[in-house]
Formats: sequence, C-alpha cells, structure tokens
Amino acid sequence: MSTSEKRKSGPQGGGRAPKKSKGGSGGQWQTPAHAAKIAKLGGRGALLEIGHQGIWVTFARGMERRAADEFSKLCEELGEKLYGIARPQDGRALADDDDEDDGLDIEASIKKELEGYKAPAAQREGDQTKKAFIKVRVDIDCVFFVRTRSPVQPIELCRRMCEDAKACTNPMERKTKYINRLTPVTAMEKASEKGIERAARQALAPWFKLQAAADDAEGAPAVAEEAEKEAEKPAYSYAIRHSIRNNTEIKHDDLIKQIASLVDKQHKVDLGKPDKVILVDIFQSFSSVGVIEGSDWNDLKKLNLNELYKATTTS
Repeated sequence: MSTSEKRKSGPQGGGRAPKKSKGGSGGQWQTPAHAAKIAKLGGRGALLEIGHQGIWVTFARGMERRAADEFSKLCEELGEKLYGIARPQDGRALADDDDEDDGLDIEASIKKELEGYKAPAAQREGDQTKKAFIKVRVDIDCVFFVRTRSPVQPIELCRRMCEDAKACTNPMERKTKYINRLTPVTAMEKASEKGIERAARQALAPWFKLQAAADDAEGAPAVAEEAEKEAEKPAYSYAIRHSIRNNTEIKHDDLIKQIASLVDKQHKVDLGKPDKVILVDIFQSFSSVGVIEGSDWNDLKKLNLNELYKATTTS
C-alpha cells in the first residue's frame, strides 16, 4: 500500500478519526482572580444560598445603584448605633461582590488580588469574610437582597429604618428616595414543598406552637419534650402576607394553606389586627420567611420607606 493510500485510509468502521484535543487547562491553570472574573461574566458572583438571613429591598425602576448607595448609608449608620459595627474605611458598609472588580481588566484584577495576599491576615479577614452586609443581585427587576451576618438582626434593623423614616418631618432630611419596601428574612430555603416547610418551621418556631412534622415519630421523646415548651407560648393571632416573583410553580392559595397548616389551632387568624405577621416570599427558586409584629406591619406602612416618608412630610 502506498503512502498516499495509507493517508487516505480512515479508522476501521469508516468515518473520520476523532479530532485530537489540543489540551488546554480546563480551568486548572487559571489564577483565582481570572476564575473569579470569568465566573462574574458568566452571571455568577454573590448568590443566594440556603440558610441566608437578610433583607429583600425593592426600589424604583432603573435606580438600583442609587438605592444600593442609600441602603449602604443606612446600614453604616445603624450598624454602628445598634450593633457597634465600625464604619468601613472605604465608606461602604454594603459590600457588593459583583461590583468589586468592575472596570478592571484581567491583569489589573490579578494585581489587585496579589496585593490582597500581602495584606495582614486580620485585614483580609475583615475585608472579605467579616462584612456584616453583603448585597446580592438576584436578576429580578427592582429587587436586590442584602445578606446580613451576626450580630445584625434583620427584623430589628428593618423596624429601626422604618421608625426613623416615620419620625422624619422635614423633606430635606430624608435618608432615602429610591428605596420602597423592606422585607426581613430569618430563614431561606429552596422554593419546594419541603423547602418552604423547613423555612417556615425555622422562622415560626420562636413565636408559634407548630403542628408536629410527619417525620417526628422517630424521635417521640424529644418531640414530647419540645411539645411542653410549645404549650407555654402565648396564643398569638396571625396573618400571612406573601409574594411570589419569577416563579410559576408555586400557587398563591397552596402557599397560604401550607403555611397555615403548620400553625397549631390555638393561634387564630386575624387579618385586621394580628399579633404577628408572617412574611413569606418566593423569589425564583428560593423561599424566605420572617415574622414581624402586627403593629409594625400596620403602623409602619408594610415596612415601605417611601410611603412612610411621604406620609410624614405631607401631613
């Protein structure tokens, strides 16, 4: 067989021989900064996760940057007043992982990261892992999420922000212009039937006696002990306020019925003046639950900063 015939001959079974890979790193030789930049371009970054606590923030359309700046200043002020959190040196209390490297090319991003490695360990910890407030983009119009970390209490923080807005009588002293409603979150889970139940049980447990879970039979003694503690809780009345965005699988009626089914019968529904308001929010594939005072819901305009400012400055 001639050389030319050998070249024309393909692999056995006909068809062309598979093209050899030219190798490539497959990502294993990327620097951390390069990988982070690619992750960011791929739409990742600071993401919602199960177990997060924090605050949903709605804002005027097209004003995310300004709303985030306003919220950052509120967090800076109240973080120091309520929790003794030192004001950041860079003047931004609200960390935004997605914006950290905006405007930097790959080379500049790598240089920035190397400089970070040279910083004292305590400083790196403070900058990267000890942020009490972290803004999370959720790819939903007019909404972002702010993750909070201990010692911040999202319900207390929201209440204080709203109380300050209610007390403001001078339009020139308004601290926010673009932020609308705040929704505190004490439990975050997946937006599935089981996930919603887990989040609800975690958020409701401090306030309500709950119906036994279906799988509690295995730990009967522990359940009995817990039941004794549950019996001591006041018979708070409640109302459920919910919101579903960018999710077509969860139905409004089903969501309300599921939450109500977890609460013991000693707690009565009161849609007018409830002792507690259960806030349930479904955003994309996540469910979140929080419980606030009924008086806060009614007196603080459903935790809507814009409405509070308008009510006090026009009266």
